[in-house]
Amino acid sequence: MALFLCLFALESFGQTVTIEPLCRANGSVKLASVKRVVDGDTVYFQDGRKVRLVGVNTPELDHKHGLHEPFAMEATLYLKSLIGKEVYWQSALNDRDRYGRKLYYLFDKDRISIASRLLSAGLGYRIAIPPNTKYQDCLIQSERKARNAHHGLWRAPHNWQPKAGFTKVSVTITSITRNRGGWWLETNQDLVINLPRLISELWSEQDVYSLKNKRIEARGWQHQRNSQSKRFKSWVLIVKHPNDLLDVSSDA
Repeated sequence: MALFLCLFALESFGQTVTIEPLCRANGSVKLASVKRVVDGDTVYFQDGRKVRLVGVNTPELDHKHGLHEPFAMEATLYLKSLIGKEVYWQSALNDRDRYGRKLYYLFDKDRISIASRLLSAGLGYRIAIPPNTKYQDCLIQSERKARNAHHGLWRAPHNWQPKAGFTKVSVTITSITRNRGGWWLETNQDLVINLPRLISELWSEQDVYSLKNKRIEARGWQHQRNSQSKRFKSWVLIVKHPNDLLDVSSDA
């Protein structure tokens, strides 16, 4: 299990000192220098490697028109504070994405996860994509800290929007089916949640069917279907890990 600093308080001469939940590096690490920052979750090392932080997804910058998503600039500015400095890094199990970026866990000079710092400040969302799920336990705690305090992205409600890209939604599951494409969870929006076949074994059949008529919170990348048939929902949200599909009925 990843090591992390638990949230607790120390009483000293009538004062309370709060220590935030931040992930520390577990295992061997290597050093590299940050040369350039693309956005809140992508940097270039001095040696030319383009690195995507694992475990966090930050709001998108609009490099063309400047219509940035909320807190995209704040997340980017945090990473820019690392330019010219050395960071520690660990390679993820699957160390390259489809865009050719290196998938690394990055840590600052104190060996504290940069992803967990972003999450605890409310400047990104935790995300789990197998097999790169190291540090999930403490990243959950980092995000929870920001959420409970209504920091950053957690200041406003998250209503479902029909647009492509990363999204976090709260919806009700209306029906559930399974075929060669995996599990398909129809919702009360123009949206179906897909648990892909290759990772569908992460969920038990009982766990999936128990979600029917429940309010759930899901996160992942959303895209519009090519089919124009009214039989199908227009939008598909792909969820790749049980941490990213939670029953929140009792929270309503």
